[in-house]
Amino acid sequence: MRLTIPTTLFGEMQAQVQQCAPEEACGLLAGTPTGNEILVEAVLPVENMLHSPVRFRMEPYAQLAALNWIDERGYTLAGIFHSHPGGPPHPSATDLAEAFYPEVAYLIWYPEDGRWKCRAYRISAGNYQEVQYHLTSDEQL
Repeated sequence: MRLTIPTTLFGEMQAQVQQCAPEEACGLLAGTPTGNEILVEAVLPVENMLHSPVRFRMEPYAQLAALNWIDERGYTLAGIFHSHPGGPPHPSATDLAEAFYPEVAYLIWYPEDGRWKCRAYRISAGNYQEVQYHLTSDEQL
């Protein structure tokens, strides 16, 4: 699986991460599958009800509203994003234990050299594997 993310939507995720720091940010990605690739169509930030710098839990009603929004528009859940303001750049033990959607990508934002960076993973049965994403300009869509 590979994600294609328009640069404007990638920027929306990054802005959410920056706005929530030093707390973890979180949210969902809606997309359209095309073969072995998923085109991300929307970024849906969701409040981190824990307001923690080391853990997130999506506010249940906002999460449900975002999932309903995805369904109503015929999209699929393409990914779940959150930030690790203090690192690491990969899934934590908590992420591995609480990953309930093995079919989606988990995008983790982390600071490095004064900038926010992002990596994507598939998480299943307590293990993770990095997956690639591709940024594309909005004009290419």
